[in-house]
Amino acid sequence: MRLLVCAATAWELSAWGEVHESEEQESITLQVTGVGAPATFAALSQRPEADLILAIGIAGAYRETGLEIGELVIGESEVWGDIGFALPEPPYFRPIQQSEFGGFYSQPQPLWAPEWLPARRGRGCTVHTCTGTEEQGALRRELFSAHFESMEGAALAQLGQSWGIPVCEIRAISNIAAHRDMRPEHLGLAKERLTMFLKNLKAGSDFFHRLSVELFREESQS
Repeated sequence: MRLLVCAATAWELSAWGEVHESEEQESITLQVTGVGAPATFAALSQRPEADLILAIGIAGAYRETGLEIGELVIGESEVWGDIGFALPEPPYFRPIQQSEFGGFYSQPQPLWAPEWLPARRGRGCTVHTCTGTEEQGALRRELFSAHFESMEGAALAQLGQSWGIPVCEIRAISNIAAHRDMRPEHLGLAKERLTMFLKNLKAGSDFFHRLSVELFREESQS
């Protein structure tokens, strides 16, 4: 089982912990991609020797989704959320998906979200500029039926799809995607919950075996 674990920052990636000898036998590689889609594309310019890409980190939750600070969410899909056209009047933005150029962007990028991972599922919205107002958050939620906001998810999903490598995205909610309240205790709680979630997963003796079996089954059915 060859697993690439990546995150935007070293702080987020440290939630995985050290790669122990038992994990080295499973070919675990850790990589910091940098923040945002351009950095992610640059960091992963070559196809990795991996059977699965596991993207971990923090995210903002859109209001009305019920996601709370510190809650874990498994991404079902990612969409490019702020590529489009500024408008002079409300809603001040038209997504490229609603234009004649929207073909490539029209369908969300799928992610691998096995049912046995014990966390809530949600749809991600990848942006280059994080939400900064209630109105902007509400618009993105409405446009894309998204649950959470990231800056790298769609890039990773797109790369995985082009390489034929499944991508699993696990994020902990650190703020509400509105007026971005990034207080240290919220960041700390999100990191703590993500660390514990991953630790519990790895503590299961059949974690890597189960990943291998699930991926082999899906590959055989495709």
